[in-house]
Amino acid sequence: MEKQQQVEKLLGDILTLMQFPARLDFKDAADGSLAVAMHFLGEVPQGITAGKKSYLVDSLQFLLNKCINRPNTERRWVTLGVGGFPEPRGSRPPAPVAAVGAAPSAPGAAPARASAPAAAPARASAPAPAASAGAGGNHRPARPPPAARADPKGGSQRSARPPEVDESKLEVTPDPLVAALGKALAEKSAKLGRCYAVAMISTEDRARMLQAAKQVPGMTARVEGESHFRRLAFIPQKPSAMPKRHAMAVYPDDEEEGD
Repeated sequence: MEKQQQVEKLLGDILTLMQFPARLDFKDAADGSLAVAMHFLGEVPQGITAGKKSYLVDSLQFLLNKCINRPNTERRWVTLGVGGFPEPRGSRPPAPVAAVGAAPSAPGAAPARASAPAAAPARASAPAPAASAGAGGNHRPARPPPAARADPKGGSQRSARPPEVDESKLEVTPDPLVAALGKALAEKSAKLGRCYAVAMISTEDRARMLQAAKQVPGMTARVEGESHFRRLAFIPQKPSAMPKRHAMAVYPDDEEEGD
């Protein structure tokens, strides 16, 4: 009786706050749970149909069971229904009813699957005439892989990627600014003994800088990499080590700003 009073007060307050007051009827179900029938006095909430389940009814039922079945207390399940008492939980038909009718056909399907390997040799022997049509062999000649296909110019071509252009022999239109930049980097590399590299430039600009850098002694300019990773590197003949970083100077706290 205590559980029924708790459900009546809690559910009544929730429906009143929702502005959907209802009359509540209680009944002890056969499985020991407490069945509640909600008869709305006015408008029925949207999405609720008498005799059918809905998200709102399921949410109210979940909230009620969580509130009245606290830990270390006597537990009793509460079920809700709209317009009448809900059906007992054990009275609904099991879900896999349709699968029971399909079970008798399962034994009949086993022989069909078992006979499938017997037909496999017939399918495997079907390509035999085409295979024997070769030069007396029992297999077709293997197709050469792409890496082994002959190149029209002779030799073999491993990939469809075009060969890289030799920028040192490429004839380009002179550009004084790009040529001056290449010469300046070459002189700086030879003087300081540092390595520099220029990437992400066009093939023509790389050729202009390379041709200008080759005129500077004390360093070597060369092109490295492939595709968009290709770059122009400036390498000195006498590399120098990087200087050690000096610690920041420590000034006295009493030093005046005017001095």
